[in-house]
Amino acid sequence: MAVASSNKQSSGLPYFGINDHGEKPSQWISSKYLVILFGFFLLLAFVTIVIENDLPYPTRERDISKDDADTFSEESARKYLEEILGNQPRVSGTVYHFVKTRDLKELVDSIARFAKLPVHTDWQYVDGDYWLASVSPHVNVYQNLSNIIAVLEGESGFNRDGTTGTSILVNCHYDSVPFAMGASDNGVFCAIMAETLSKLSRRKNKLKHNIIFLFNGAEENVLLGSHGFLSHPWAKGVISVINLDSAGMNGKPNVFQVTDPRVLEIYRKTSRRPTAQGMGEFLFSTGIIPSDTDFRIWRDFGNITGIDIAFIKWGNVYHTRNDKPELIKDGVIQNAGDMLLNLVREAADCQELNVTEPVSTAVYFDYLGLFLLTYSKTVALVLDVLVGLLGLLTVGYFLWLFGLRWSSMGELLWSATSRVVCAAAGLAAVALCTAFMIAATKQMRYLSEHWIVVPFYWVPYLVASVAASHAFEAWRSRKTSLSRSIRTSQAMSATRLLISLVLLVLCCFPSLSNVRYLITTPLLVMSVASVVTMSAVRYGRIKALQHLLLEILLNAPATMIAFSLASRFNSLLIPIMGRSAAEYPDAIIAAANAAVVILAACTVSGIELLFSRRRLWTILGGVSLVSFIIMLIPFSPYRDENTIQRHYWFHTQITSFDLNSIATESVSGVFITKLDVYNVQSALSAIKNSDLYLKDSQIVGQDGQVTEKDTQVIGKNNQVTEKDSLHLHIKDSDLKIIDEDCDKLLYCDMPMFRPRFEKLMKNSLFVKMGPPAQFTHSLKLIKRTCVEDVCSLSFQMDGPAHNAITIWPRQNVNITSWSFNSPLKETLTFQGRPVYTIIHSTGTYTEFFEPLIFTLNLIVSNQTSVLLDISHHAHKIHHPDDFIDEYRQLLEVMPEYFNIATFLSFKSNYVF
Repeated sequence: MAVASSNKQSSGLPYFGINDHGEKPSQWISSKYLVILFGFFLLLAFVTIVIENDLPYPTRERDISKDDADTFSEESARKYLEEILGNQPRVSGTVYHFVKTRDLKELVDSIARFAKLPVHTDWQYVDGDYWLASVSPHVNVYQNLSNIIAVLEGESGFNRDGTTGTSILVNCHYDSVPFAMGASDNGVFCAIMAETLSKLSRRKNKLKHNIIFLFNGAEENVLLGSHGFLSHPWAKGVISVINLDSAGMNGKPNVFQVTDPRVLEIYRKTSRRPTAQGMGEFLFSTGIIPSDTDFRIWRDFGNITGIDIAFIKWGNVYHTRNDKPELIKDGVIQNAGDMLLNLVREAADCQELNVTEPVSTAVYFDYLGLFLLTYSKTVALVLDVLVGLLGLLTVGYFLWLFGLRWSSMGELLWSATSRVVCAAAGLAAVALCTAFMIAATKQMRYLSEHWIVVPFYWVPYLVASVAASHAFEAWRSRKTSLSRSIRTSQAMSATRLLISLVLLVLCCFPSLSNVRYLITTPLLVMSVASVVTMSAVRYGRIKALQHLLLEILLNAPATMIAFSLASRFNSLLIPIMGRSAAEYPDAIIAAANAAVVILAACTVSGIELLFSRRRLWTILGGVSLVSFIIMLIPFSPYRDENTIQRHYWFHTQITSFDLNSIATESVSGVFITKLDVYNVQSALSAIKNSDLYLKDSQIVGQDGQVTEKDTQVIGKNNQVTEKDSLHLHIKDSDLKIIDEDCDKLLYCDMPMFRPRFEKLMKNSLFVKMGPPAQFTHSLKLIKRTCVEDVCSLSFQMDGPAHNAITIWPRQNVNITSWSFNSPLKETLTFQGRPVYTIIHSTGTYTEFFEPLIFTLNLIVSNQTSVLLDISHHAHKIHHPDDFIDEYRQLLEVMPEYFNIATFLSFKSNYVF
C-alpha cells in the first residue's frame, strides 16, 4: 500500500487508506445500493406500522359461557353500539337525543335486571354553570341536562345519605355533533362500557370499590355532562376516573393524559398491547391539539385523578358523516374492550386507590405497543442525565479506540460540524420544496393518503443531507486519511455528541419531562449499539458491508421508535389541518415531518459515508426526480371517499336594535366559516358553477339594461324566464368575503356558536338570501335600578336549546358581579373593552324551553344613555326539517365531498 502524501494528516488516527480509488472494494459499497437501503427503511417503517396496528380476533358471545365475567365480546358490544347510535345524530337538546337517552336508560336497566351483583341506575337531570378556562374561555350555563348513570355495587357500597363509598368512575359520552353519527366519537366506548358492565355484573363476588359507569349526555356541548354529574350524590365517593373519548377511529386507543400514575401502572400491568405516549400531555397543554375532553372537568372541578384514553387514528372521519359503525374494523372493539374490562376490574379491586394523592403525572411511553415504560419525573431526570452522560462516554470510547489526541478531537468536531451542515441542508431542501408546492400545487394532498409525506418531505431531507455529507467529507478527506468505516464511526460519534448535549440542556427545563424520552430512548439504543460497532471496526477490521449491516440491525430499535412516532404524529396532526383554518397547513406538516425525519436520520447518521461517491449524484438525482414528479401530481385532498371537506354553515338573520328595541338594520343569508384553506373557495366555486349563479350578462331589466333590481333572468337556453320560477338566484353582489369587518365589529358581526369559532370567521363567506324559518328568540330587560353610579340590570332570554350571549360594556362602565355562580371573567378584550361570553344550553329536549334569567351589577363612572352592547346568538342545531327552500337549493348544488354541519341562527344586537 502506498504511503500517504505529505499534505494529508492522519489526525492521530490509524491510517487505512488514501481516497476512493486507492481503497479496496471491500472498504466501500457501491452508491447504487443506496436505493436498496432506502427500500429497506421503507420496509422497516411498514413493519413498524403493522406491529402497532395488530389487533385481536373478535370474540363471539356464543364462545363465552353464561357465567363468564372475564371475557369481552366484540359481537355483543356491536349490538349495544347499534342500540346506542340509532340512525340519526344525537345532538343534545334535540328530540332524537331525548329518544336515545330514554333507550340508553332502558339498556342499562335491562343489564341490571339480569345482573348477579347489585346494579343501580339513574337518569339525572341537572342545571348549573361554570367558567371553562380553555383556549377560548367563557361561562357555560346549562339547564335540564341529562346523564345516564349505572353503579355496579362493590364492597364500599352506599352511605346512609345516598352517596357512594369509594368508587371508580368510567366515563363516555353518547351525544354527537350535528350531521355525524358519532360511532367512534363516542358511541363505541359507550358500547364497550355497556359490555364491560354486563360482564362484571356476572361476577359472584363484589370488587372492593363501586364502579360508576357514566354515559354523559352533553360532552360535545362544551363538556357539560361531566360537570353536571359532579353535583350527583353518587359522585361524592369517586376516587379515580378512566375517561374515554375519541379524535378518530380504528387502531388502538391511546393513553395521553395522566394525573394518577397508580392508575397508569394498573393499565401497564393489565393491558396486553399498551399504547400510551406522554407527549400527548405536551400537545394538549400547548394547544397544538385544538380539542378538549371531560378529563379537564374531572381535574379542574372534581379534583378527581386518573387517566384519559382516546382513539386518534383515522382522524379524517372525526366529527363527519363518515363516523359510522360500518367503518369500524374488526378487532378494534375487541382490543379496546379487553383493555377496559381488565383495567376497570383491577382498578376496582386496588386497595391503594383508597388513599387520595395530589394530582401528579409521570413519564410514560410504549414501544410499538409491545410494552409500556413508566416512571416518575424525578426518575426521568436522573435517567435522562445518565443517558446523556452515557452518550458522551461512548464518544470518549471512540477517541480512546482510535487515538486520543488533540488532532483526533479536532477532527471529531469537524465531523460534528458536518452533521449540523447535513441537517441544515436537509431542512433547507424541505423548506424550498414546501414553498414550491404551496405556490405551484394544491395544499393538503396528504389528507387522503398519509404516505405522501415521504416523497414530499422525507426524501428531500434525506437526499440533501446525504449530498451535503459526501460533499463535506470530500473536502475533509483531502486533509486526513481514514478508512470509510472509521469515518462512519466518527460521524456517528459526532451525532451522539450533539444529541447528548441537546438532551442535557433539555434536562434544565422541568416542563419538558414528558418530551425528553423522545431523545433519551433512541440515544440509549444508539449508545449501546455504538460500543459493539466501534469495537468491531477497531478490532475486527470488518468490511464496509458488514459494518453497514451491523449499524442498521443494532440501531433498528431506535429507528423504529422514530417511525412509530412519525406514524402516530401524522395520524393525529394531518386530519387537524382539515379543520384548523390555517393559511399554510403544508408548512405545519412540513415542520412536523422535518422534526421526525431528523430524529429518524440521527439513529443511523453517518452510514451514508460507507457508500462510494461514484455515480452518487446520479442516484440522488434519480431519487429526487421521482420525488419531484410526485410533488407535481395534482392529487385532490378529498379523493378518498372517507376524506371529506368540513363545513360549518349558519343560515342566519342579523338584526340590530336601538334603545327602544326597534330594529334599525337587518341582513340575512348564509355564513360559511373558513374551516380549511380551501373550503370557502370550494363553496364559492360551487355556487358560481351552478344554475343559481347569475352573471351580469344574465341580469336584464325591463329596459334591457343590467340592473341590481333584476326582474328577468336569461337561462342556459338563452330564453328569458321569470326569476321567481327558480326561487334562489345569487349575484356577485350577494357574495361577500368577511375580512375588514372583523377588525371593526365584535365577532365580525356574524353568529357566534362558540368563542373558539372566532378564528374561523375572518376570510369566511357570506351569501345573501332570505332569513331562516322563524323560531322563538328574544332578550328582554325585565328590571333596571340605578342608585347614583351603581346600576343593576336583570334580563330574560328566551330561545332554542343552544344560545350564546356576548356582553360588551361601554367605556366607563364596569361589571362588578352577576347572578351566575361562575366567577366574573372576560373572554377577550376588543377595542379596549372587555367581552364577557356566556354559552347557554338546554341539554334535554322539552316542548317548551325554560327562559334564562340573569342579573348584571354595574358601576357607571360617567352617566351615559347606553351602558351595554349585548348580542343574543340563538341557534337551532341539526333541524333539516326546518330548512327553507332557498337554503335547500343552495345545499343541493354543493359537491358530494362537502360535509356540511348546518345551524339555523338569529343574531340580535341590543343596546341597554
